[in-house]
Amino acid sequence: MPLSPPALGTALVIVVDPVRVGVEATACLSASERTQAERFHFEKDAIHWRACRAALRGVLGEALGIAPGAVGIDHGEHGKPELSPAGSGLHFNLSHCRDLALIALCQDGAVGVDIEPADRAPTLLGCEDAFCHPGEISLLPDEAGPRATMLMDLWTRKEALLKALGTGMSLAPQSVSVADPPASYADDARFRDLRLHALRGAALERHVACLAAPASVSRILLKDWPGTG
Repeated sequence: MPLSPPALGTALVIVVDPVRVGVEATACLSASERTQAERFHFEKDAIHWRACRAALRGVLGEALGIAPGAVGIDHGEHGKPELSPAGSGLHFNLSHCRDLALIALCQDGAVGVDIEPADRAPTLLGCEDAFCHPGEISLLPDEAGPRATMLMDLWTRKEALLKALGTGMSLAPQSVSVADPPASYADDARFRDLRLHALRGAALERHVACLAAPASVSRILLKDWPGTG
């Protein structure tokens, strides 16, 4: 069945395997998207980026009932992609790592999503001051394994939250706490309407993923794309 925009109160998260996105699907990419792909130093990275962007266009096209190439995508002040024109009321966000991509759709308001390979967690050890709020650092366990796991959870939560806000990491991540407790972001007027949701599913067993969505969202659906019927 074709995708439909999620109902109010629901966020739809599409799980994409970029390898399953055929080269022919990338024909929908715009000239500026092709130029952006050409900036990658390694061709494998360009192929991966094209596949993820083509999947985004495919998902949005299905949801809007138009051809992928006809989807108008602009960028906000800090580079966050958004529909143009924005009259459909559909909000989206894309995140991809080396082997998977997530596309979040919502009609309640802006969303942000992040996905990371779980085995990347140890690389965050020693980087605490680069993205952690002092209150978060005080809660970190001393043992390397649990510390790395908590750092990865903090990273994905923070990335999703700041992407929903539209700033990404251009807003100092150290200024915001997403640890629970004390998740100070809930008391910050900029984030007061946003809530964080850990994403779990069979396809995400080796990943850490998080969605930031409006507080009015009470239901989150995960769906593979392209669907299997």
